[in-house]
Amino acid sequence: MSKATERRNRFEALRALRKSGRTAFDQYEVSEGKALYEEVDENQYKNIVRQRLNQDDFVVDDNGEGYADDGREEWDRTHVYESDSDDNDAGMMGRSRGRQARKSSAEDQADRDAKDRNIAEYFTKGATKSQSKSKISKTEDDDEFMSNLLGEVHANISPALPRMPQKKRTSNQHLSHASEPRLPATKRIRFAENLPAPTISTGSAFTMADDDDYDAGFTNPNNSDIILPSDDIPMSDPVPSSPTVRVASRKAQPPPVAASTPAAERKELEIKDEDADMMLEVAHAGAVNAASVNITAARPIKKALKTPVPYPSPANSSPAARTQETAVAVDPAAWTKLNQKLNVLSSPQTDTISRVGAGKVNHQDVVEGDGSLHFFWTDYTEVAGSGLCLFGKVLDKKTKKHVSCFVKMDNVERKLFFLPRQHRFVNGLQTDESVSMADVYAEVDGLMGKLGVKQHRSKPCTRKYAFELPDVPKEARYLKVLYPYSNQTLGESSSSGETYSHVFGANTALFEQFVLWKNIMGPCWLKIEDGNFSALNNASHCKLEVLVEHPNMASVLPENVAPEAPPLSLMSLAMRMVYDTKSKKQEVMAISARIYENVVLSDPTPADKLPCRTFTVIRPREAAFPVGFDTMARSRGRGTIRLANTEAEMLSYFLAQLASVDPDVIVGHQLEGVDYSVLIDRLRERKTPQWSRLGRLRRQIWPNGISRIGGNVFAERQVLSGRLLCDLANDAGRSVMLKCQSWTLTEMCSLYLGGGEETQRREFDNEVALNTWAKTPNGLLDYVAHIEADTYFIAALALRVQILPLTKVLTNLAGNSWARTLTGTRAERNEYILLHEFHRNKYICPDKQKQPARGQAGREDEDGANEAGGENSSGKKKDKYKGGLVFEPERGLYDKFVLVMDFNSLYPSIIQEYNICFTTVERTGLASAKDEEETVPEVPGEQEQGILPKLIAGLVSRRRQVKSLMKSKTATAEQLATWDIRQLALKLTANSMYGCLGYTKSRFYARPLAVLITFKGREILRSTKELAESKSLQVIYGDTDSVMINANVDDVAGALRVGQEFKKAVNDRYKLLEIDIDNIFRRILLQAKKKYAAINMIESGGKYVEKMEVKGLDMRRREYCALSKEMSTRILNEILSGDETEVSVTRVHEYLREMAAKMRSGDHTPANGIPANKYAIFTQLGKDPTDYPNADNMPQIQVALREASRGKKLRKGDVVSYIIATGENAPPSEPAPKRAYSPADLLKKDSGLAPDVEWYIAKQIFPPVERLCAHIVGTSTAQLAENLGLDMKRYGHAGQSGGGSGASGGNGGTGLEIHPLETQIPDETRFRDCARLTLCCRKCKTSGLFAGLLGSSTPEEAKDGIGAPAKVTPVGIACGTCEATLSTLSIVAQMEHAVRLATTRYYEGWLVCDDASCGNRTRQMSVYGTRCLGPKGLARDCLGRMRYEVSERDIYNQLLYFASLFDIDKAREHAKAATPASAHVGEEPERILALAEHNCVRFGTVKGVVDRYLDKCGRRWVAMDTLFAKLGFAAGSMMSVKKEGR
Repeated sequence: MSKATERRNRFEALRALRKSGRTAFDQYEVSEGKALYEEVDENQYKNIVRQRLNQDDFVVDDNGEGYADDGREEWDRTHVYESDSDDNDAGMMGRSRGRQARKSSAEDQADRDAKDRNIAEYFTKGATKSQSKSKISKTEDDDEFMSNLLGEVHANISPALPRMPQKKRTSNQHLSHASEPRLPATKRIRFAENLPAPTISTGSAFTMADDDDYDAGFTNPNNSDIILPSDDIPMSDPVPSSPTVRVASRKAQPPPVAASTPAAERKELEIKDEDADMMLEVAHAGAVNAASVNITAARPIKKALKTPVPYPSPANSSPAARTQETAVAVDPAAWTKLNQKLNVLSSPQTDTISRVGAGKVNHQDVVEGDGSLHFFWTDYTEVAGSGLCLFGKVLDKKTKKHVSCFVKMDNVERKLFFLPRQHRFVNGLQTDESVSMADVYAEVDGLMGKLGVKQHRSKPCTRKYAFELPDVPKEARYLKVLYPYSNQTLGESSSSGETYSHVFGANTALFEQFVLWKNIMGPCWLKIEDGNFSALNNASHCKLEVLVEHPNMASVLPENVAPEAPPLSLMSLAMRMVYDTKSKKQEVMAISARIYENVVLSDPTPADKLPCRTFTVIRPREAAFPVGFDTMARSRGRGTIRLANTEAEMLSYFLAQLASVDPDVIVGHQLEGVDYSVLIDRLRERKTPQWSRLGRLRRQIWPNGISRIGGNVFAERQVLSGRLLCDLANDAGRSVMLKCQSWTLTEMCSLYLGGGEETQRREFDNEVALNTWAKTPNGLLDYVAHIEADTYFIAALALRVQILPLTKVLTNLAGNSWARTLTGTRAERNEYILLHEFHRNKYICPDKQKQPARGQAGREDEDGANEAGGENSSGKKKDKYKGGLVFEPERGLYDKFVLVMDFNSLYPSIIQEYNICFTTVERTGLASAKDEEETVPEVPGEQEQGILPKLIAGLVSRRRQVKSLMKSKTATAEQLATWDIRQLALKLTANSMYGCLGYTKSRFYARPLAVLITFKGREILRSTKELAESKSLQVIYGDTDSVMINANVDDVAGALRVGQEFKKAVNDRYKLLEIDIDNIFRRILLQAKKKYAAINMIESGGKYVEKMEVKGLDMRRREYCALSKEMSTRILNEILSGDETEVSVTRVHEYLREMAAKMRSGDHTPANGIPANKYAIFTQLGKDPTDYPNADNMPQIQVALREASRGKKLRKGDVVSYIIATGENAPPSEPAPKRAYSPADLLKKDSGLAPDVEWYIAKQIFPPVERLCAHIVGTSTAQLAENLGLDMKRYGHAGQSGGGSGASGGNGGTGLEIHPLETQIPDETRFRDCARLTLCCRKCKTSGLFAGLLGSSTPEEAKDGIGAPAKVTPVGIACGTCEATLSTLSIVAQMEHAVRLATTRYYEGWLVCDDASCGNRTRQMSVYGTRCLGPKGLARDCLGRMRYEVSERDIYNQLLYFASLFDIDKAREHAKAATPASAHVGEEPERILALAEHNCVRFGTVKGVVDRYLDKCGRRWVAMDTLFAKLGFAAGSMMSVKKEGR
């Protein structure tokens, strides 16, 4: 058909339709197309977004720094397309269309904002209505204020030229621009109004800048708006470190206006229209403070001022020289030199740490030839409803490196054992109906149905039981039931039923069930077969993810097949915090990390020889970094220093680096509960994305229990699952560094790193540093270097003490978790090793009992694990029983050789010797623990060796084998280090087995077994002493497992001969028990129980060398300062020198005089005086500082509370250092606890504080010196006090040393205090400690001291008063300030008030410990009499005696002092007896007599007030009837007689 014919036919059809009144559209049908969008509800939409978030980030090179897909749809963020013609029209129309264009633009923006919503907003539309913002008019004052306010905000921006004004466009330019092709517009970025443009580069438009370090901004020369592709618009608000901020290194801008351009010409180039502001795109994140740019364009952009204030650029961009203050304040040479010495690998230019791979690894590269996977597990976590998650390492055969791996273990089943009854119980009553296994199955099946268990398995089995439940048979038939852990646990109401009496295994944890089932003994290689490598997608942050559908698919790889443990990646972490006074929280200031890759645990190479990488991220303390610091940080070259503008940016960068490095172990100091807790809190506070990168399990919700800082350590540790946390300051770290007392990082370095000056850590106050020397570029760089040095110290300590390999071997022996061993849970290790052993022998193990909630979850109190009796941390009494035997020592100094004979591992040896075990000792029918008489079980007879003796024998045998290997001369250093760690772990495990028997919180707690073991120990020690005495040997001391024997010889050979003979005689009595010579003491000073000092003879190179050994003396207690320990050591060396006693005593007296003079000189220079830090006292907190009821009397609590007010968190177990000070801010009139300050506070410049020398001599120097010399002939307490410059009258008696029975017994005294007659003591001495009388003037309202007629206030006393001292005039007492006369009535009232205050203090009856290091103060009387119960109330840890704070003598002397102030007769006697030379200062005798005569009546009235109270004081009267009653005089004929002379 031709076209013409077709056309005619169409016209005909159209005419026909018109005639009929119809149209062509009436017959048109719209075909149904495919739906473009899928309709979902809110929950379905969230699930879709969550699935997208779980996928890999589509950007490969973002390094995880914030630019990632947020999962929302493309339409959620409407793209903005702007027309170039709009801008051109605006340019041509000028101001005529300005208002219209602005109105149109505002309407378009409002329409776009209305579309740019979340889907949830459509369901809440209209719920709230935002209030419209009123337009604020800007004035010149406002502009000036904002310019000054923002003047310092962007100090970290590189110097820039002034902003180039935009040229006035011509019509030709507009026309040519209009012909250009349109490009999609981006969101505009505007600089702050007072901020100039960054430095620009000459070149054509769209010139690319590839150098990230080039801080330049670029503009389009033909348009004020920068045109970017629409793809560059961010989908969500990016963080400051997002690539959106760094995107503009791709555009160009015109060259700057030359400086020589005239000002008038530059003014003509300015744009007249305010709205045509120049828009700049940021070239680099470091060029502009992110807070100053409008990234999202969600709010209207502020208008720039017509005359912007130019940004002041520094005159010199070179690094500033170190200021004098910095050089004086700190010397960074040591740690700077250390950092230069370390083997630090160069870091890439992109500020990222090199890594194994950016994404996941291919499972084909890690599986073995048979398709199995060899997986070395290191950590685990349990996820409710998701099963068991294991973390570890696998070998990537492609790169020959080990990468992280995540294994999810499904279908681990609970294993329950139901013990059938013999007869059915109905309603709690026993019936005659017998019970069969089928009946038990029927009841259990119904129970499973109630729990919602869809599938369970069960079968009868035979099991043995050997523990403490009395009604459980030793062997019986049980019904074993298995059902998934995904179902709920069996409740307590179902612990017994009609047909069964007990259920075992209901509380068994998932991890415990798995390791017992598969016999997994700690970190080891597992063989995983038929693993599913595609089922898991981004469930973790590991490189490989595997799903194991059943535990039978996993098995332990045999030792002969398994390779060596893989190397680990270590990250040592150091952080610095600052206290925000507004939020009253600690904030993260800087984070530094040092990474050691491929660390082999058996490698003894020190940390300074290992290659490492380091990065530090820091934010400014104030508005900006010091000028020039960014340039210095980039050009340093050793390690990466990343500058962050905000805390959120810093945390994001740290998480990105953590995910990049992917460390297996994070090592730190005071991380747990301190720094790590603060980091967790800041991540939550800042809502930092990807916070789960701290660990290896990908999480969306924080674990339950994380509320406050350090509130739940266990919950915080869950976030770190997959990475091992090694804290050098927790229980595990302290257990391997026993030399420390305060466990500070500085102390650890000095004791364990040794070496030269470089390895000695320098400590300074963080706040002082940030406010002084760290404000300069060089100072801040030294500050960063100090943090980096700390990361080395932490890693060096961890490698030096071998904490990682030691804890790994301990975990392999026990079969528990490595992460738990690193927390120091010794009781848990004992439980697991017994669990494995009894499980292998088909025993049912006792269930773990639920413990009451503790203040810190996950932290276990094991103080009593190896002690018989005592109290736990909550103060409740433990289940006591008799422990080891300690003989009363024969105190004194011994010049003959003394042998220490010690039983090797006494308690483990007793367990083996007498076959003591749960399975062998009969414990039925024993007396209960509440009975007063302890019933000791019978020793087992001849029977099969028990589980516990067999286990210990195996550990001892393995240790012997390892020690024999160490004797090999061909062993390498690496082998020797490995064997030494293994033998130490075997020794620790064997010796701690007894602890779980007496630990009440252990599931294997067996009091009868512990009683039997300690009973046999006491019996063995007594028989050993009797054997020695039968051989005419003197036993001078004995303690639990050892005895000290006086050999009574003068040479080593003779002492060895005596020891060998005695050793043979003892060992012949036993099969497995062995005694050996532990020490040979040349001389020994035996002071008291567990307190002695001796010269030990140690064999070295075939010769014996002398070495001092001190146990339990004051110099070993942290409560004494370093100066006290130094002086005690010097005196002890003199005592044990072997010289004549007279010579040693003379040298001791001379040394005391010399040191007392040096202390009182006030010189604190190291050369000639005593440094102030030697006065520091260290005390460990027994509980939280706020929990102490008597905090006012404890100096360490005063310091802890002061530190807490500054934001420093102190908790139970922390060690507080303080110095008792005196000065302007610490007057001597205040009690010592109130004058306690931290060393940092005292050492501050212009602090006005100095150590209180007199207090230290009396409380810190004299008591330990007196106790050391208590048994030395030729000296006495009075002589020691005299040489120290103390008052002999106060220390010239026998029982005043306060050292307990040892000191008193040494002096041969009875503990009685001998005082001179009070009337013979001068008033200046007698009333020295009395409170002074203060009189207040009613006219001027000032107070002043009153010293009576004879006395005058000293300058020190006057300084404490508010006004000048009151003085005596002929008309009465006058105010020292206004000279107004005080009325007698006012003086009487004030005297009455002062007397009542003094008597109130007496009647309160406070008791205080005379040991200054204790500080115990209470009003409760102890059942121990005057013995101090100690700071914890445990009747231990203190040898002081409780004395009244205000004794009868004190109140009596106080009243006498008040009376003496107004005693006219006494004043007359002194005045008459005084000569002009001896008269009081400023007062002639004649004047005193005249004043006394004028004020006789007034003073008598006031004195009468005090006399009334003195007449009521019993100390003033002698009861004659009591005194002469024993002589036969009748009581009624006697009367009380008043003492004369007072």
